[in-house]
Amino acid sequence: MSLHILQSLTPDLDVATRCRLYEIYFLTLRAGHAGQAFDIYGLDYLMDDAVRSGDSAKLEKSVACTHRLKSAVPAGCLARMGALVGGGTQRQIDSVGMYMESIGLAFQIIDDVLNLKGFEGNVKDRGEDIKAGKVTFPVAKAMSSSRLDLTARTQVWETLKSKPQDNAVVGALIKRLDECGAIDASIDEANSLVAKAWADVDQAIPDSFYKMLLRAFGWYVLERHY
Repeated sequence: MSLHILQSLTPDLDVATRCRLYEIYFLTLRAGHAGQAFDIYGLDYLMDDAVRSGDSAKLEKSVACTHRLKSAVPAGCLARMGALVGGGTQRQIDSVGMYMESIGLAFQIIDDVLNLKGFEGNVKDRGEDIKAGKVTFPVAKAMSSSRLDLTARTQVWETLKSKPQDNAVVGALIKRLDECGAIDASIDEANSLVAKAWADVDQAIPDSFYKMLLRAFGWYVLERHY
């Protein structure tokens, strides 16, 4: 319905604004498609190097890139479209866009965490990402030499790529990721992303009820258990 709304239901928008909305809209589509493609392809090809070196930086950035394209950029773009139509300044458009982008990225990181910790109501099976052999944000965090030694990193990767279906094996791997601090580090990063982006929004946008709702939405995503 998006193109229909832009073409037919917004007669009062001037041509320049309409063109900017089109640009943002198609950027959203490109990012979403690229993110989905990266997600399907996976990050197995980076794991051997991360295991050997104990340097998780590239792997973490690659997981974040996939999450950003798949969920964060679309969320940020839609927020920019709303701020643009709402008459925001360029600073306000950018700050709201980056805030919602940070929420989109945090949402995916927390989703990776909840897949390990479990969802309320058993909406998804605990550890289904492990059963699928998927390299997620906590797995990437665990590949740092500051968290696991070479033997432990190798064991994690060998177990993960075997796509274990035994719940006891899956549970043991989740326990290892938890005990090495990878899960808590992922949660901390998600919180930091949203807090940093909010600091700019807080400066750019006057206080209001709607601003409060924006902040509450960020907390909701970080604290969700569904």
